[in-house]
Amino acid sequence: MAKQDFVPRQDPDFVTWFQNFKTQLAAVAATVGLLPADVTASDNDFTLIDGKINALAAAKAAQQSAAADKIATRTLVESRLRALVRRVKAHGGYTIALGEQLGVVGPEDTTDLNTAKPTLKATSVLAGAVTIGFNKSISSGIKIWSKRGAEPAFTFLATDTTSPYVDNRANLAAGPELRQYQAQYLDGDEAVGLVSDTLSVTVPG
Repeated sequence: MAKQDFVPRQDPDFVTWFQNFKTQLAAVAATVGLLPADVTASDNDFTLIDGKINALAAAKAAQQSAAADKIATRTLVESRLRALVRRVKAHGGYTIALGEQLGVVGPEDTTDLNTAKPTLKATSVLAGAVTIGFNKSISSGIKIWSKRGAEPAFTFLATDTTSPYVDNRANLAAGPELRQYQAQYLDGDEAVGLVSDTLSVTVPG
C-alpha cells in the first residue's frame, strides 16, 4: 500500500513535525553522515518558516480585527446619522427639496430580487485568507458556495449579512490553490434570485 507524504500539509502540523525532525536530526546526524553545518541549516530553515507562519497568523488576526472594528464603527456612526436625519425630517421646516439638498431622500428602488444576482469581488488575497466584497442591494445578505482545487462541485460555505466575507481556510495542499466562489441573495433566510457569476481566485501557498 502506498504511503502518504511524510510532510504534513497544514502549517501547525508542519511546524510540530519540523520541530521534532530538527531535534532528532541533531541526535543522529553523525550516524547518517551529516555535518554540523547540515544540522545548523535545518535549524535555520525551521526558524525561517516558523517566523513566516507566525507572521501570517498575526496578519490574518489583525485583518479580521480591523474588519470587525470597521463594521462596529460604521454601525455606530450610521445609527447616529439616521437618528439625526429622523430629527431633521420630523421638523416643521423640513421639505422634500431640503431633503434632496442634504441627500437624505433615497432613490426609487426598482430592484427585483427574484431576477437579481450578487456581484463578487476579491478585495484582498493572502495565503489562507480571501476577502470577498459583495453588493448586498436590498437583500438580507448572501449565501456563498465555494470550490477549491480539484474539488468536482461547489459546496455551501457560509451566509453573510455584511460585506466583506473573509474565507480563512488553509489551502488543501502545499502551494497555490485555485478557489471559485458563487453567491445568491437572501430574502430573510431564503435564497432568492440568480446565482452570481463565478469568482475565481488564486490563493498563494
